[in-house]
Amino acid sequence: MYRAPTGGAVGGGAGLAATGADVGWWIALAIALLITGALLIHANRRRKQTQ
Repeated sequence: MYRAPTGGAVGGGAGLAATGADVGWWIALAIALLITGALLIHANRRRKQTQ
């Protein structure tokens, strides 16, 4: 019986690859989201210091 990949810490990348999506796109998306989050956190901290 076929069991669908569930993701999580083990097999998460394999689950994404099994969907047929290029893993490179997932990595690029993750990096972009990390950078965006870091910029938002930095902007919020800076705004709180000036008030």
